[in-house]
Amino acid sequence: MSNLSYHCKWRIELAKQICEKVKIIEGVKAIVIGGSVARGYADEYSDLEIPIFWDKLPNENTRKLIVKELNAEYFYPYNYESNEDNVVVNEFRIDLWHLTVENEEDTIKGVLVDLKTDFGYSNAMDTIRTCIPLFGEEIVYFWKDRAKGYLKELTIKNIKESLQSIDSTQAELYIQRQNSTLIYEHIANLQKNIFLILLALNKLYFPTFKWMYKSLETFKIKPENIEQRFRDIFTYPPKEAYENTLVIIMETLDIINEVYPELNASVVLSKLKSDRIPHDNPVNIWV
Repeated sequence: MSNLSYHCKWRIELAKQICEKVKIIEGVKAIVIGGSVARGYADEYSDLEIPIFWDKLPNENTRKLIVKELNAEYFYPYNYESNEDNVVVNEFRIDLWHLTVENEEDTIKGVLVDLKTDFGYSNAMDTIRTCIPLFGEEIVYFWKDRAKGYLKELTIKNIKESLQSIDSTQAELYIQRQNSTLIYEHIANLQKNIFLILLALNKLYFPTFKWMYKSLETFKIKPENIEQRFRDIFTYPPKEAYENTLVIIMETLDIINEVYPELNASVVLSKLKSDRIPHDNPVNIWV
């Protein structure tokens, strides 16, 4: 805690004040700090994310009572269906997430037992791993202990799904037609898939793409200096940017083949080549 930045520290103190007002409400079972503050990434632009776990979801009156007790105003119009209240206190944004203990238990089971891989489930696991408990510590630390798990089967499933999403058969066409918008968008999507593969290789859950660079810096298994290479790619001309991305993809495939040879990651190579053949002369179907 002593190594936290100034921006993290005062946000944690604010969260503790909020906790004191919220924890006494009937039905509250646990309160944690999530987001950039919990990860130690907060800067002057960071808001404060506070997931609140209930025995059952609070009604409209309870949620509005919390906002009143915090002397807050709604940043977005109140929306009961969202189970999230975005509020402002002295121009500072606070996100209150309303969740149930039962739902969190189902989420953990969904990942560890049913091997669910969608971003919502994976991000919930990442939040539990990184969150700072403020109230209901026994429950939260029980979840944290379970969230340490990351089965080999889940790793392989995540890698397979990301490999299936890698397809560059149109990339050369974008370059030849000088469509910089689409080629850089394509490169960004390739980077996201590489990131997801590396998350799985490092047995880490999804922190959202917002924290991609911060996360890459901490990975033990990765192509060398990948975080800086990812950044630099967008300073290159389209063709050079794409070629550098292919190099990183090949390095990532080599890592997969070394760690999980049974996956045969090289099958993705066929999807990295253009399937469009240029034709300068007319084509006659009779010849």
